[in-house]
Amino acid sequence: MSETATTDVLPLRFSGLLLRVVAGLADLGVIWLFAWLVSSVMGISFLAATPEQLADTTHLHTLNAIVLFFAWLYCAGLESSPLLATLGMAIMGLYTADPTGGRVGLGRTTIRFWMRFLSIAPLFCGFLPILLTR
Repeated sequence: MSETATTDVLPLRFSGLLLRVVAGLADLGVIWLFAWLVSSVMGISFLAATPEQLADTTHLHTLNAIVLFFAWLYCAGLESSPLLATLGMAIMGLYTADPTGGRVGLGRTTIRFWMRFLSIAPLFCGFLPILLTR
């Protein structure tokens, strides 16, 4: 009888832009749903705020801080969890791994989360390597 060894390392496969965009849109939907729930609890209309509500920046800054904290916890927390993926990534069959295919820690996924903003800032130019490389 031969025994097969089991490891925690998943087979490494790189994803293309389309899979990442669909996964990102699904994750954005989860974050928007959370933002809508928090804004309704705070009494702020999420999509149709009145000029008076927009003038009160304290509530908007609070809402932004809560949603940004949730987005960080959602992305970095789930990517470093045993699931290795956010819900959108899991739906698309994607996962976050280190170069050897192993699990990534919370510190590294936190850095990845904040670096996305640098990739988005210059007209999404930080995502061009996905199109230009295999």
